[in-house]
Amino acid sequence: MLDRFEFLVSEAVAALRRNGLMTFAAVSTVAVSLFLLGGLGYVYWRVADYASTIPGKFEMRVFMKDDATQTEVQSTAASIRGISGVSAVFWIPKDKAWALEKEKNPENTEGLDNPYPEAFKVKVTDLSLSDGIAAQIKALPNVQPDKSVVYLQEEQNFVDQGLRLIRWLGTVFGGLLFLTGGILIYNAIRLTVESRRLEIRTMQLVGASRLMIRVPFLIEGVVQGCLGGILASLMVLAGNESVVRFINSMKGDAAVTPFPLGMMLGILCGVGAVYGLLCSSMAVRRPLKLR
Repeated sequence: MLDRFEFLVSEAVAALRRNGLMTFAAVSTVAVSLFLLGGLGYVYWRVADYASTIPGKFEMRVFMKDDATQTEVQSTAASIRGISGVSAVFWIPKDKAWALEKEKNPENTEGLDNPYPEAFKVKVTDLSLSDGIAAQIKALPNVQPDKSVVYLQEEQNFVDQGLRLIRWLGTVFGGLLFLTGGILIYNAIRLTVESRRLEIRTMQLVGASRLMIRVPFLIEGVVQGCLGGILASLMVLAGNESVVRFINSMKGDAAVTPFPLGMMLGILCGVGAVYGLLCSSMAVRRPLKLR
C-alpha cells in the first residue's frame, strides 16, 4: 500500500518538474486570482465588521408626535418591529432623555420645559434597506409628519455602495483570473497526458486500473492549486502589512486587528486544491480512454 502511494506521489512530482514553465504559469495565475478573491473578500469582511461595531453610527432615531399616548407608543414599537429588515427597536422615554440632557447641560436647560417627544432607536440588518425602512416608518400614523426619522443616510449609502463595489470587483476580476488559471492547469495536465500516452497505453495493457493512472494527474492539479493558495495568502498578508504600516504612520500606534493568516491559508488552499482537482479531472477524462 505504501509502495503504491509512493509511486503515485513520485509520478505527480515528476510531472510537475517535467512541465516547469506550465506549472509556474498555472500556479502564478491561480495565485493572482485567489489573491484578488481573498484580498477583496478580506477587505469586505473588515469594512462590514467596522461598520457594525461603530456605536450608533448606523442607527435610526424615530420621533413620535408630541401628544402620543403610552398605547400609541407601544403600538408604534410593535409596527416598527414588524418591518422586514429591522433587527432591534429601543424605546427612548422623553422624561429620561430630558433628564440626561439637563444633567449634561444644566445651565442651558434651567427653567425650560421638556421639548423632547417620545422616540425610538432602530437598528437595521442591512444598510441597503435603510431608505425603504425609513419610508415605511414615516408612513406610520403616530410618528411626526416632518423629520420623523433621522439617520446618516449619505454615510450609510456610501458604505453600502463601497461594499457592493468590492463584491463586484472581486467577482469580475477574480472570476476571470480564476478561469484563466483553470485553463492553464487543464492545459498543463493535458500536455502531460499527451506526452506520456505511450507509457499510459502500456500501463493499460498490463492491467493498470484507470484510477491508478489518473491519480498522479489529479495530485498534480491539487498541488498546483494548493501552491497558488499559499502564494495568494502570502500576498494578502503582505498587502495587509503595508496598509497597517501606512495607518500607523498616519495615526501612530493604531489598534489594528491581527491578520488571520491561518484562516486565510486554510480557505485559499482549500479553494485552490478543489479547483485544481476539478480542472485536472476534466483534463484526464477523455485522453485516458482506450482507442
